[in-house]
Amino acid sequence: MDKLRFKNSYKWVVLVISFAIMMCFALSLQALPPLFEQIMKDIPFTNAQAGVLMGAYAVPGIFLPFVVAYLAARYDIKKLIIAALIVMIASLVAFSFAGSFSLLVLYRTVAGIGATVLVVLAPLLITMFFDQKNIGIAMGVFNMALPLGTIIAANVFGFLGIIFGWRVISGGIAVFVGVVLILVIIALSIQKGAPNKSNELKKEPAPKFQGSLSLWFLAAIWFLGNFQLLAYITFGPGFYMSIGSTSQEAGFLTSLVMLASVFLAPIIGVAFDKTGHKKPYLIIGCVIILMSFVALATHLSGLSLWATALGVGFAPMAVFVFAYLPETVKRHEVGMGMGMLTTAVNLGITIGPFTLGSILDHTQSNFTISFMFLAAISIIIIAFSLGLTSKNKYSL
Repeated sequence: MDKLRFKNSYKWVVLVISFAIMMCFALSLQALPPLFEQIMKDIPFTNAQAGVLMGAYAVPGIFLPFVVAYLAARYDIKKLIIAALIVMIASLVAFSFAGSFSLLVLYRTVAGIGATVLVVLAPLLITMFFDQKNIGIAMGVFNMALPLGTIIAANVFGFLGIIFGWRVISGGIAVFVGVVLILVIIALSIQKGAPNKSNELKKEPAPKFQGSLSLWFLAAIWFLGNFQLLAYITFGPGFYMSIGSTSQEAGFLTSLVMLASVFLAPIIGVAFDKTGHKKPYLIIGCVIILMSFVALATHLSGLSLWATALGVGFAPMAVFVFAYLPETVKRHEVGMGMGMLTTAVNLGITIGPFTLGSILDHTQSNFTISFMFLAAISIIIIAFSLGLTSKNKYSL
């Protein structure tokens, strides 16, 4: 009884650790957009190059997730997380001393190697400790980390960058990652807290990965959603400043896309668990995203309202993707499924900002064309969602 009580309580400790790990990813990823103006004073670059710099962080995540999933099934997950955090700390410190665009890209890419490991393993920890009865609320809370990190970066880093400089901000993020590293070393215990099935998953030979068509659809949804989101977050401040907003106002308006997720993600997770329905929330969210991008593209009145509505639309997506994953794969395939989702998110992060930056460069910064393009992607996401089925649902 005491052992069972410990397992039930320790899973919430794991959720806190996973949340902190994702905050490292979020703060490091989203630090650049509010600091671009400061960085460009030292190291000039174009809109397309700004997209490259954002995307460089995600490039390792295109190729490494399956390697990470393979290692996670055979080696100590805690040690992998510790190694990833150390890599991030070193690269963030190096980034703060970079003196050329090529070095910025290099250190940003190295940071992405550590980030890839974290993005695969942080949600995997939750699937190990939470069953299908309460994974919705766990994923809801977990997915608050990225929007919260984005809000902090958009509203704080730009202001602090003006005062202390962008190099100090990069070093400050490294310090935060160091604090999380200490937390992981002290508090994370896979053997003591992990359910027996997860331990067996690591010990038994891994059967051949087969996947499913629904897993591919889910990965496509996650790719396109992050394509939209990261493209908007990267160039949103430029859009709002182009229509008369100050730098601080532009950062705040852009961050509104994440504000709704902070409050709605756990509520949506509970709704998933209570109703057993997930797909309708995603489709409704995509419709809201489409309408919001069209409204912003046409400068419809109430821009702050539409900026907030974007966040409402995106809120169900992350919770849906990670909560729906177990319904698309068999139990032994969850690690590889997480690898596919990580590859998808990093493709979106890499291609989204670069594509929108290129469109802006070739249209003389025409945000009407750019945002209408982002709106059209929602239609494709809805189409993929209609093809999802739950043929391989399992219980942890």
